[in-house]
Amino acid sequence: MRLTDLSPHWIVLRNGGDAVGITFRCPHCPPGERGESTYLGVFFSTPVDRDQTQTDEANWPQYMVEHPERKYWARSGEDFDTLSLTPSVDVSAHGHWHGFITNGAVT
Repeated sequence: MRLTDLSPHWIVLRNGGDAVGITFRCPHCPPGERGESTYLGVFFSTPVDRDQTQTDEANWPQYMVEHPERKYWARSGEDFDTLSLTPSVDVSAHGHWHGFITNGAVT
């Protein structure tokens, strides 16, 4: 399965800004009775520079420092087809998916 099959969306701090994370449909959960989906989300340790300029979210590093309870994933790739995340995404404690995203492949 590919990440693009799971309706991925960037998480941004402002419209048109750098992508600081991603949400996507849980690969483990079937659609509900009304067609609703469960979405998972992760934050990146380094944002995706979508506008090809340096990160202008001046408070981004401070935000990470102020919220150590959050977990951040190392990211490589600049789009959904090439995205890789480490470590694995593990939401199994909540009855959802545990797996890997590597070069856009979801395993």
